[in-house]
Amino acid sequence: MKTMLILSVLILGLIAAPPSTMSVSMSVVTVTAYSYSGGATPHGITASGKKVHEGMIALSRDVEKMMNLNFGDRVLLHGLGVFEFQDRMASRWRYKADVFMQSDHSARRFGVRRHVILVKLV
Repeated sequence: MKTMLILSVLILGLIAAPPSTMSVSMSVVTVTAYSYSGGATPHGITASGKKVHEGMIALSRDVEKMMNLNFGDRVLLHGLGVFEFQDRMASRWRYKADVFMQSDHSARRFGVRRHVILVKLV
């Protein structure tokens, strides 16, 4: 009887547990920045059809596929913060992420950062 009670409590605990908030999909990427004035985003519209804004990220197609990302998913760039995936890079890029910035000057100042880990947030 005691064993059945303990087993029931454990099963109920597993069923009632909150859903996870972070996926374990990770990738090491090279991170750069882009801006509307740089011409990388024609007319300021992303691949998802949304207008560009701060907090948005473009990812290479291999990273998008490997991490099973959809437009609107949020990703954590270790040391940089959380970004919303709304833009896709040209197919020639591999293991790359582009963070959107308002000005060309800010994007150039950001430079190139390597080995930043991406984590998909759910």
